[in-house]
Amino acid sequence: MFNRLIILLSAFAFVFLAACAGSKGSQSSYDDDDDGGGGGGGGRREATVKADELKEAHKEAVNVTEENHNMSKEIFDLKNKLGLPTDE
Repeated sequence: MFNRLIILLSAFAFVFLAACAGSKGSQSSYDDDDDGGGGGGGGRREATVKADELKEAHKEAVNVTEENHNMSKEIFDLKNKLGLPTDE
């Protein structure tokens, strides 16, 4: 009977610690007010991204992805042309 109680308490402690470690409640309290620099305030406004900046960053990311794809295709074609093995 004593062994079952120890096992039950151990299981309860494990579940409790796992639930506390995975919760986001304690972390969000730091994210709301802390700007990471201490003092001053206004950190939240600096972290806000404007819609235009976000659209521009998205366009740039799409362009870089397309350029990467084209370069990879060119390398693949050149390897085939030279008879080199392709690793893909």
